[in-house]
Amino acid sequence: MLPKLWPHSYLGSMTRARRDFRGRVVLSMVALVMTSAAARGQCPDGTPPPCRSAATTPLRRANPPLNVRAWIVVPFANVMKVPELDWLRDASVNLLTLDLSRWTDIAVVDDKRVGDLVRELPPARAAAALTLSDGLALARRAGAGTLVMGDFYKTGSGARIAANVFDVKTGNRLRAATQQAPNADSLLTAFGPLARGVLALPPPAGTRLGATGTTSVDAYREFLLGSTALNRFELTDAVRHLRTSLALDSTFALAHYKLSLAFHLDRGDAQAELDHAASAVRLGVALPPRERALLAARLASSSGDDPHACATLGALVARDSSDVEALYALGDCEYHGGWSAPLAIDSTRARFRGNWNRAVALFRRVLQLDPSYHPAFAHVLDILSSGLVSICRSITMACGNDPTTWVAVVIRDSDSLLIQPVRIEKLREQITRAEQSRSRYYNLRAAQAVARDWVDAGPTEARAHLGLAEVQMLLGVIDSADAELRNIDSRADISTRRAALVDRIDINVRMGRGAAARAALDSLRRETPDESVVQRLLGVRAAALGHIRSVVPAIEAVAAYQNWSRERLRYTLLVPGLLLGVPAPTLNEEERRYWVAAAGDSVCAAGLTRCRVTALLPTLAYALQAPRTWWPPFITYPIGFRFQPAYGMALHRADSLRASLQYLDSMSRARFAAAGDEQMTSVMGADVALVLHDSATALRLVRQFTDSVMPALSRSTAGIGAPDGWWMLFAPRMMLQRGDLAAAMGYRDEARTWYTRVLDLWSDADPELQPTVNRIRAALASLGRS
Repeated sequence: MLPKLWPHSYLGSMTRARRDFRGRVVLSMVALVMTSAAARGQCPDGTPPPCRSAATTPLRRANPPLNVRAWIVVPFANVMKVPELDWLRDASVNLLTLDLSRWTDIAVVDDKRVGDLVRELPPARAAAALTLSDGLALARRAGAGTLVMGDFYKTGSGARIAANVFDVKTGNRLRAATQQAPNADSLLTAFGPLARGVLALPPPAGTRLGATGTTSVDAYREFLLGSTALNRFELTDAVRHLRTSLALDSTFALAHYKLSLAFHLDRGDAQAELDHAASAVRLGVALPPRERALLAARLASSSGDDPHACATLGALVARDSSDVEALYALGDCEYHGGWSAPLAIDSTRARFRGNWNRAVALFRRVLQLDPSYHPAFAHVLDILSSGLVSICRSITMACGNDPTTWVAVVIRDSDSLLIQPVRIEKLREQITRAEQSRSRYYNLRAAQAVARDWVDAGPTEARAHLGLAEVQMLLGVIDSADAELRNIDSRADISTRRAALVDRIDINVRMGRGAAARAALDSLRRETPDESVVQRLLGVRAAALGHIRSVVPAIEAVAAYQNWSRERLRYTLLVPGLLLGVPAPTLNEEERRYWVAAAGDSVCAAGLTRCRVTALLPTLAYALQAPRTWWPPFITYPIGFRFQPAYGMALHRADSLRASLQYLDSMSRARFAAAGDEQMTSVMGADVALVLHDSATALRLVRQFTDSVMPALSRSTAGIGAPDGWWMLFAPRMMLQRGDLAAAMGYRDEARTWYTRVLDLWSDADPELQPTVNRIRAALASLGRS
């Protein structure tokens, strides 16, 4: 079962109320006292009214039994309140816990768990030096039988650190230990000998005491700052601090580990992620077993070996179910396992290597233990926002036409997610089930609630606002998404700012707001000095705004990287125009040349028919109304629903066209409802309807696209392979088609609305689009006359 992600309260078990007469009298007297106290302006607990009744006051959670072999270290006190030593308050927990955990005959409460327990104290108590009563209470909450707390004092250029060990059951002090650090850089190494004094035990053979991974205080401070920024998903700050830490000490294994995780979360530099993970493992041999296991799992995950990573992390979680770092890493591993090649059950069914239900439960557990660990929010949104999972390894054809592709619709069943990979021919059954259960809608609503909780937990976090905006975009609530994106300003990290600007361009294109889209595009150019990123992100988006030539560098870059033939490049350079609904006069001739050349294309080994069909996907699926003098002969072997209309047109089969239209019409609604990715079936269906001179059906499909599909288009929309964002070009195309159809059928106001939006988008279009722009203006002028 998929657990409820964010319970509004966390109540302990309630004891049964006594039902005898005396019990009722006592409760009545309590109520009377509360009422009279409230009347005097004060509640029984000393707070001002309104007073909470006993019935609505949650009972405390029952503490676990004390384990005499479990230890907990709580923050030490800065007795002299020296600002330059404030960092030691929390670092004392981390450093001493690291050294104590080197011994396998005791269990030590993880420092992240300690931080969570401290946050549960009243704010005034959590910020002040902890009393013995506070420390004992925290230890009981964790079930730890032994408590370590202490103080530190400024002495010259160094400090003196004093630790006290208490028996939690009796409150008696067992022993004390003191360590002198003569200077700032010796503070870190002081905790190894201090741990030996705290334990009063000889160390295990071969253990290196005091090894935190660095002997530099400044490197450790930067590591702490980087880790805190990482928890807030402020990746630019995290990377900056962690790189500074490594500049001060390049052998700091834990800094390499955190930097690898930062690159993983940013999804930008996979090689840097792997390199830092490998460095962490190589340099972390002196760390405790838990830390070495975390480092090994990070390296396995970075290398794509999710099963090994999950096995390593699963052992850590089995040993300590409150280990936040291990819980998050295991959830991350289970999530990414859902995108790796699944294990076949038979020829038509498989199972994923990961488990998304378990991942959600793990991320939920992380946020219960440490509400500040916000990366856990991100993958929950990824999971609930995924309508369709497609695992494809083909390089010779579109995945949707590759019979070896595994696909799965994410179906909601009560609180669980059912994700069963099947072959492409079995997908229709899952689409029908998901449509009937409205799985896509309910999953997105759940994601929206999670995203709002993230914003509430971190109102200044740019990633939280981005996550909520992108869920709202998938729901089609794009005005609300746009307002959310405006909360992301220059303080956000570069990746978040760039993603927000891309989203704002996409939103404004869908809304036909050309000026706002161009302003966001200009801002994105200023944010993106890397020319290759500019080409990938900006080219297609600028083409949607009428700058059709801007996509040329992106296409040429892909062509050079993949060693395309000259014919393939010439053909692909014409694709943006045909997707915009303005095909070039030479399109059919370039299609023919590419078909002939594809027989010797290295991508289409041995001239495979399936591959050559897929190579012409844009023209055969999305340019049915383009002038033609030639059809490829292979059309007698149609592959997939995208090619059925072209097959009917090539053979002049009206019955085949009508069957295609019926299929595309029903499939558009079903796919959109089930997975959010209808693969432009409404675009194809409208074209087929126009070929059949069925203007009413064409207008209905165009309205369906512009009113429902277009606002909620996902960046993962499949169907065309080339630079990122091809799908954006369908927005102005369908706006123009709606204007034309509405005008032809006498819907004058509707035609004006959509013609005006296209003109707004193409106000400074390239020469190739100017004839179309002039035609729109003439149509608008005609509509203006009575």
